[in-house]
This record gives sequence, structure tokens and C-alpha cells, in this order.
Amino acid sequence: MRGCVHADRRRGRSCAGRAGRGAGKFALEGLSEALAAEMADFGVNVTIVEPGYFRTEFLAEHSLALPAEVTAHYPAIREMTDNHLELQGSQLGDPVKGADVIISQVVAGDGPLRWLLGSDAHSYATAKVAALGANVDATALSAPATDFPA
Repeated sequence: MRGCVHADRRRGRSCAGRAGRGAGKFALEGLSEALAAEMADFGVNVTIVEPGYFRTEFLAEHSLALPAEVTAHYPAIREMTDNHLELQGSQLGDPVKGADVIISQVVAGDGPLRWLLGSDAHSYATAKVAALGANVDATALSAPATDFPA
């Protein structure tokens, strides 16, 4: 089987300060879902790799474009930035192991549509599924309000 792999660090969620990036990631997921359906008959498998945090320099201050001055506005963005800076050096994911398993999956060509890498990625995705389930349940009674009468 041939394959196509997309990387998406969003893990099904968005956060304050990342609207543009989140929109791009949602688009990549939508494209990947449609591509998977369209290419299945041709023996092409599509996988969206959704990794957790890997211990790289990605979150190091020298890798980030941070403003020289900050304001009291947008506290959620400040909190997210601080949390990311504190995470640097203690990320759970081993980038060498990550690369090895991704390459192995590409060679095998039979991965799932969504492939979570890392226990933190699994936790984030589990929370997202629970939130979505709660939203679906909360709208169960109002959803049929626009249906034609039976």
C-alpha cells in the first residue's frame, strides 16, 4: 500500500493566540480526511500524525519570536506562552523514537487516519472527544427543531 503522511500538532484543539495556526491545522485535517476517502480505492493510505510535545528546542526562547514588551491585555495568551516556556526541556516525547516510528509506519503504509504519538497527545485528544461528546449530548433535544414533521 502506498501512503501519504501529514503532521498536525494541533491534536484536535485550538487555543488563544493561535487562531490563524489553528485554522490552518483544521484545514489540513479536512483535506486529509477527504483525501483518505478519495484515494482509498487507489490503495493510497492517508495518515495524520498528531504528536504530543517532543523534547526539542522548538519551545526554547531563542526559537520563539516573543515581543520585547508585554501588556496586561490577552492574559490567556500570556499564560499559554509562560506554560510553553516552562515546558522546555521536560517534554515527554523523544524525537528520535518519534522519527523512527513515523518512518516505520510510512514503510509499512498501513497507519490509521489519525495517529496519536505520545501519552500527552492521547490525553489532549481524549479531552477533546469528551468535550465534543458533551456538546453533542447538550444539543440532542434541540437538534431536531429544524426537521420537517414526520
